[in-house]
Amino acid sequence: MNRPRLVGAWVSWVAVAAVLAGLAGCKQSGAEFKVAPVKGKVVHQGQPVKGGSITFQPVGVEGTKAGVKGKPATGEVKDDGTFVLSTYGKEDGAVVGKHRVMYMPAIAGAQSYDEKPKPSPYAGLAPKEKEVEVKSGPNDISIELVPSS
Repeated sequence: MNRPRLVGAWVSWVAVAAVLAGLAGCKQSGAEFKVAPVKGKVVHQGQPVKGGSITFQPVGVEGTKAGVKGKPATGEVKDDGTFVLSTYGKEDGAVVGKHRVMYMPAIAGAQSYDEKPKPSPYAGLAPKEKEVEVKSGPNDISIELVPSS
């Protein structure tokens, strides 16, 4: 039996196990950003927007180095215009700080391959306020859609 070879293999396995254990203990990238609950409503001409999605893209995050922005938050706009944002987990909110707001209308599907999808009545609309601020604690943010310019 060749002992140096066995010892070398054992040391290699211990090193691999140590690396894997170290990786398991690492924080999720971006998880150091503080999030706050965000819910709201999307409206157009005073009426709730039916469908689509809303995204908050961080443009500046409290308490971080310059240039660090954080992970975007997204939420489905329901038929009553309401939404709840999620970043790291379901409905956990958005990173605290300033965000660029984006709205994506739902795409109406065609009933057959011969039909073209119907354009959304909200196509060509964008949030009136281009940026919003998410603060610590609960946030209730209304988004008004206007023709994009």
